[in-house]
Amino acid sequence: MRTVIEETRGIYDLTHRQITLTPSGQAMMAYLWRNWGGYVGQLSWTTRDQLREIVRAAGLAPGQSALDLCCGTGGIARYLAATTGATFTGLDYSEPAIDIARRVTTEPPIRFDNGDARDLPYPAATFDAVLSIDSLVIVPDRHRVLTECARVLKPGGRLAFTDEVLTGPFPRDPDTLRALTVYGRLFAQTPAGYRRLLAHAGFVDIEVQDSTAMFVAINRRWAESYRIFETQGREVLGDKLFDDGLAFFETLGEQGAAGRLGQVRVHATRGPA
Repeated sequence: MRTVIEETRGIYDLTHRQITLTPSGQAMMAYLWRNWGGYVGQLSWTTRDQLREIVRAAGLAPGQSALDLCCGTGGIARYLAATTGATFTGLDYSEPAIDIARRVTTEPPIRFDNGDARDLPYPAATFDAVLSIDSLVIVPDRHRVLTECARVLKPGGRLAFTDEVLTGPFPRDPDTLRALTVYGRLFAQTPAGYRRLLAHAGFVDIEVQDSTAMFVAINRRWAESYRIFETQGREVLGDKLFDDGLAFFETLGEQGAAGRLGQVRVHATRGPA
């Protein structure tokens, strides 16, 4: 039986290659993010302004060490390392994504590792901050992930992430479920569920802020960009992945507007050892 990691690796590996390494993919990203500060390598629903808010919440500053968990091809880690002066490490389960990150990253130098968010390959109390952008929803065993984040943070270190959450009844009709799971099964928490899991993992000063309105707007722009770049998109992604991707973003926008799915920004502090 395949694991969840194996089920989703193929589609993420292909998407990372096609978006990052093709002119059409880069043109699509430039259009998608043009009204929100520009593309900095994010395959997410988080704008440049929101990334700056995460930096403030994490307290990143020159000389500090940070882990970008589920970093993809490293665009956000490169952007944040360059703008904060912090020393970054990126970790992702997609080997092609990490290979791309290593090949395209020159300055500032960043370490990129292939690994599992549920079993981080770092000693205890390694980082001043752990960040993750719109990725944890497809990772099972969320308590284990948050416990690992607490373990690798120094006492008083900050965890800051964005993620998709349940804000209403989970949809049950087959077409919606299929569209929502194009990029893997969703293990969505509720905002209250995240508060409980973080407290149980040893975090304090927990803040959960709703950002669903921007989530809906960006999903609608994702779908619009698919339609505008349809010819190029079908060439680089293939018909099936293109159609599945369009349905995914359309459905996320619809479910977000209907109050069933949303996005949160979460900040928390690792408690004393």
